[in-house]
Amino acid sequence: MKVEHTPCYILHRRDYRESSLILEILSREHGRVSLIAKGAKRNKKQQGISYNLYQEYLMSWVSKSELGTLIDVELATIMTSMSPKQMMTGFYMNEIILRLLHKHESHPELFDSYNTTVRELSNNNTDQVLIRYFEKILLQSLGYGVIFDHDLNTGNNIVAEVKYYYKLDFGPTSNGHENGAGIPVSGSTLIDLDNETLADTKNKNEAKSLLRSLLKQHLGEKPLESRKLYQEYIKNKQAV
Repeated sequence: MKVEHTPCYILHRRDYRESSLILEILSREHGRVSLIAKGAKRNKKQQGISYNLYQEYLMSWVSKSELGTLIDVELATIMTSMSPKQMMTGFYMNEIILRLLHKHESHPELFDSYNTTVRELSNNNTDQVLIRYFEKILLQSLGYGVIFDHDLNTGNNIVAEVKYYYKLDFGPTSNGHENGAGIPVSGSTLIDLDNETLADTKNKNEAKSLLRSLLKQHLGEKPLESRKLYQEYIKNKQAV
């Protein structure tokens, strides 16, 4: 298979032998793909390409096995550099994609959400609702059946003033208190999360708690390296 000039982001890179790189990429049309960039560290033809994370590229490759071979790469757009905090947010996004996304499955809506979020981070937007929307799109793209717009028991639309209980393998219901099951969440949070209009601090915090619980059941018990890195970052900042 040959792929030509498709939009991509590099999720992870590692050295391979003396002059090459192994790239884990997210492409818009082909999903997550592993590529070898032969001679990437000394190829004069590709001078100016640094294979940086959070930078959009147009990549071409050929693939006869699980590991494809990069044959051409160029910058799609030039992103501004991120602050350390924003880079750690990007690291978190990359890590959960690598943990959850199967290879060679196209998820253009996920790529578009990732692209939008990276651009906002590069433009110094630090609002964490960006990550909430990305987490939501990721869960929906992977087919995990997350529902925010109706009560799973009654079928009725979510009502802002009602308190719901979100059952992780089921969805939101207003009668979850009967057996104590589910994560308590307000109807207004569910509506704002569904419409991507989170603004109230309480709703932002509820959305964060809900999405983290939804992600955790798929990520498993292994701690995220990005969260450990962020905790170290906060600890070092407080020590200065």
